[in-house]
Amino acid sequence: MGRLQLAIVRILSEFPYLRSPIQVIDKALEAAELDGKEVFADLGCGDGTVLLRAAERFRVFSVGFEINPMLVQIARRRIRSAGLQELIDIVHSDLFSADLSRFDVIYIYPSPLVTERLSSKILAECAKGTKILVHDYPLRLLQPINVVKLPGGPL
Repeated sequence: MGRLQLAIVRILSEFPYLRSPIQVIDKALEAAELDGKEVFADLGCGDGTVLLRAAERFRVFSVGFEINPMLVQIARRRIRSAGLQELIDIVHSDLFSADLSRFDVIYIYPSPLVTERLSSKILAECAKGTKILVHDYPLRLLQPINVVKLPGGPL
C-alpha cells in the first residue's frame, strides 16, 4: 500500500466523521456555562456544526481543527453563510498538531482508537480548569466530573 492509501486509511479509521446530534451539542454547551469570554475549540470539527452553535448561542470565539480537506471547505462555507467569520476559525490540521494550551473549553467526539493518546495530550497541554466536553467515548486517562446521558449518547 502506498503513502497516500495509508494516509487515507488512517484518516478514515482514526478520525471518522460523526456529527453530534443538536440536542447533545446544546446540552454540552449549556454544561460548559459559556459567557462569551472563553476561547472554545472543537477537535475534529467536521462540518462546523458545534462551532456554529457555540458562536450563534454564546458569541464565543471558536477554533475548529479538521483533518479532512472536504469537511474543512464545507465548514468554512457554512461559517461564511452564517456571517460568523469573525468568531470562528477553521484550521486544516490533525488534532494532535493543535496547541491546546490556549483554550478554555474543548469539545470532542473522539474515535475510540485515539482516546488514550488524546487524554495524554490534554493532560500535557491544558491548563487546570479547562473544560473538556466529550461526546460518547470517555477519555481513558481522565475522570469525568459530570456525565449526562442523552438519547444521542453520553456526554
